[in-house]
Amino acid sequence: MRLTSLEFASYLSYLPRSGGGDTGEQSRDLMRALKLGTHTGSPPRSISSQVATAIKQRTPILQMFSRFLGPEFVLVPIPSSSLQQQGSLWVPEELARSLVEVGLGARVARLLKRTEAIPKAATSISTQRPTALKHYETLAVQKELLSTKEFLLVDDVITSGAAMVGSANRLQESYPGSTIRGFAAMRTVSQALSFKSWNDPVVGTITLESSGWCMRHP
Repeated sequence: MRLTSLEFASYLSYLPRSGGGDTGEQSRDLMRALKLGTHTGSPPRSISSQVATAIKQRTPILQMFSRFLGPEFVLVPIPSSSLQQQGSLWVPEELARSLVEVGLGARVARLLKRTEAIPKAATSISTQRPTALKHYETLAVQKELLSTKEFLLVDDVITSGAAMVGSANRLQESYPGSTIRGFAAMRTVSQALSFKSWNDPVVGTITLESSGWCMRHP
């Protein structure tokens, strides 16, 4: 894989383990609602839709994410670790469509497909999570004829960033002249001392180390 560094942005954060007080518990509730496609509020809307609307309406956040979201970007949802079943919920695609609906993307393109099921990062211990290479090896590109210069990989939750880096490398092979960045609705904060709030927008970098593991900052 040639791409060893990838820029990413995320809007929310969550603390996977107990702790963080009420805010930490709220972050875990949000994560579950995001993953399940739960609709909340009045009128009821999915967390994906609420994230897209909040970014669009909050000018400072919109400016922070200006290099990631906009009418020039083609949004590519990252496949889940399991094989996609027809009619099943695909949260990254739902998030991508919500972003396009509010004008933060040109269109959604299903360019990546999982060819082999792999373990879920969220339920695996750190040493057994799929590497970027494993993601790369179990993904295929469904290439289209339209020319694209700006791609944004979209995921629901980012842990180490291995899925994004593996996806970016696979996509770059078919679109070598394009710029690829990543966006996740939520990022994992593994240490309670580093957790500030569930509402914690960031822009950062994922680096593929020589060991094969990915380091995400922040």
